Amino acid sequence: NGQSIQVAKESDLERAIIATGFPYEKSNLEPMIKRLNSVLSNCADIRRIGSAALDICWLASGRLDAYYESLSVWDFAAARLVALEAGAECGHFSEVPEGIDPQFYPHDLLIANPVLYPKLRAILQSADS
Repeated sequence: NGQSIQVAKESDLERAIIATGFPYEKSNLEPMIKRLNSVLSNCADIRRIGSAALDICWLASGRLDAYYESLSVWDFAAARLVALEAGAECGHFSEVPEGIDPQFYPHDLLIANPVLYPKLRAILQSADS
């Protein structure tokens, strides 16, 4: 329609709608459950749509406030670019190993509007400690 999309302006984490996903491989669920509990305890709600690319594009269009998950690069690379262009901050809630380009690092991905990004990052990091 010729109109640019942009991320939502939500600044209150308690009012934020956060999307995530879960892997098919379930051998290491404990850290994911701890993160989910922490996020759900601090945010308005969680969404599990089932497509990382769709989740991230919905974030870019203002329908969601943040997204986190570990996935394969082909699951998020194009949508990450859409989110960046729409004003999102894209990074990780864990350290990216030295020598790896952060834009292609598939673990502990975090994408959110610039106000919520550091708040959600802190929550996810505290859940992992």
